[in-house]
Amino acid sequence: MFFVVISGTNRGTIASWKQCSMGGLSGGNSVQRKTSESSNGAAIKIATPPAKRAPSKSAATSRAQRGAAAAAVRQRQAAEPHRDLLSWRKEFPILQRKTYLNSCSLGALSTRSMAGMARFQELWNEYGASAWYKLWVGEIAEVREKFAQIIGAQPHEVAIAPNVSAALSEIATGLDLGERNRIVMADLDFPALAYQWMAKQRLGIEVDFVESPDRMTMPTEQLMDAIDNRTGLVATSRVFYLSGYIQDIAKLTRHAHKQGALVLIDDYQGTGQIPIDVKALDIDFLVTGTLKWLMGGPGLAFIYVREDLIQKVRPSVTGWWGSRDMFEFRTGVFEYRDDAQRLEAGTPAVAPIFAANASLDIVLEVGVERIRERTRWLADDLVRRIQERGWKLLSPADGAVRSSIVMLSMERPEELVSSLAQRGIIVDSRPGRLRISPHFYNTVEENELIISALDELLAARE
Repeated sequence: MFFVVISGTNRGTIASWKQCSMGGLSGGNSVQRKTSESSNGAAIKIATPPAKRAPSKSAATSRAQRGAAAAAVRQRQAAEPHRDLLSWRKEFPILQRKTYLNSCSLGALSTRSMAGMARFQELWNEYGASAWYKLWVGEIAEVREKFAQIIGAQPHEVAIAPNVSAALSEIATGLDLGERNRIVMADLDFPALAYQWMAKQRLGIEVDFVESPDRMTMPTEQLMDAIDNRTGLVATSRVFYLSGYIQDIAKLTRHAHKQGALVLIDDYQGTGQIPIDVKALDIDFLVTGTLKWLMGGPGLAFIYVREDLIQKVRPSVTGWWGSRDMFEFRTGVFEYRDDAQRLEAGTPAVAPIFAANASLDIVLEVGVERIRERTRWLADDLVRRIQERGWKLLSPADGAVRSSIVMLSMERPEELVSSLAQRGIIVDSRPGRLRISPHFYNTVEENELIISALDELLAARE
């Protein structure tokens, strides 16, 4: 290859150069420098280019690093389960504006649920009070059926409530534990579950808390050892809100039943994220709601009562909605319904039911098994990044016993939550803990984003 320097710009010069290049430059790359003359006397200088420099070590290293990073991305994408579920992201408007990693507090609102609530308003405007009889009662029955399908129950074993605290009140006032008045719980359970029974201590109820050895996990054997012949009920969570730890409910219920105790499971942090079959687990009572992983928002909770226990539950917190033949309006006569709806007290809020019917459709269409596979992978990815940085993890490292809740030990976590929000990243905190909780609609790139943001925010504290 040659560089050509031409003095003179007329066509004659260029023509003479062509002759020169064909006739006198057979030396190829061995030619160092030659000067020829064009037909009009202009000088033509021919020189070889500077020798190519070998790439620097740093440039080669940089290329190798980029190649390794690209290979890692390809490998990660090949291992990433159910990337097709990312097509659902367009259903959730908040994901178009924010990095939303807080589903354990409040699931993202979908366009389907928004449309459901709009439909509720349209029907109200169209039918007025007759919407109750023509449509709304059917909508309520539909939401019970969908929830029953998700947990492996029958619709007549399901009741609804405005929130889990109200749901627990229905169970607590309806159970006659007799002399077995002792309630066994874990100290990691959510306060609402504990307060229900603690408020009844003046009525003779005893509440015993089993302490976690690490404020993260609860060995099943510890709960089992606490169950004695005075224990009437074991009330605990399948997934602990403080760490995401998943309890072995099958093992716990088998032992409790052998000891003659009933089992009530708070599954607010599990339903919709981790598959459950209440029949296979032999659960007696279960409470949960649509606020979190079911993505239906506040205002609706569910109660599952095992079929053979329904007639034994006679709640004193009741109302016309829990009475048999409610539309007969028999003021002087009260009889409980024959199904789990006897635990429903008054008129339910209907707008949240329309929202929930839409969100439960999404859960059923996607499938809880696929949701679990994807959220576990995303949470595992977060855990790996956290461990690489040496940050203290307050959730189990083993994804088999951890939900999609990932807890970090952090000083002043509420400040980090606020700073992250200013960057459009939504998470939450508990005292001394930063909580991150990806759902199936989140991405590994969002994991990278929050960890990088934490890198910067923590560095700024130093």
